[in-house]
Amino acid sequence: MTSSYVIPVPGRFSGCYLDLETVKVPTPDGYRMPNGEALKRRWSVTMAGVARGGFVWIVDGNGRAAAEGNLLARLGELLAGAEVRYAATREFDEMICRGRFTNARRAHLPVPTFPAVPGAETLAWRNLGRLPEYPRGDDVASRDVPAALAEGRWDLVAVHLLRDVAELILAGGNPDDDCRIWCELVLTDCDFALGAVYGWGED
Repeated sequence: MTSSYVIPVPGRFSGCYLDLETVKVPTPDGYRMPNGEALKRRWSVTMAGVARGGFVWIVDGNGRAAAEGNLLARLGELLAGAEVRYAATREFDEMICRGRFTNARRAHLPVPTFPAVPGAETLAWRNLGRLPEYPRGDDVASRDVPAALAEGRWDLVAVHLLRDVAELILAGGNPDDDCRIWCELVLTDCDFALGAVYGWGED
């Protein structure tokens, strides 16, 4: 079961932005990369944030790998026709969405192999690279997201994801004053960010 929620963003910003939260899941027994090396686990998308057209969508797999296909299908709908902007080393978000990522020390797969976002191969992708360091309150470190989800700390992971998307908007979206102030409040004010989280309506 996958849930999709929408958050209106005041003011204006340009572009389409994506951030992923992932967990590791087993690959099929005996799976080997093209170089012959075994790959026992791959990254699976468990939650994603998309900002586009004045809204942020949070697509949630409810912590279950079985929901990955539905989650990726929803991302395909939200990203259709866009230049997708993200920030990652090793093109992580893009290559996960394209079903080509192996691990940080190995080449990307030459063709989609793992579950992928429908249409990802035809989308335009733009990696914004290292973002400016914006003031940001405490939430959950990226490396601790899988453990936090396993512990039921969904609210903190959702705030973390929303803040990641807000940083992308600030860095690449040329936000107007209303949008910029909203993003800065999301980043620094925990009560405000939680209010945005719990004010979602299901899409």
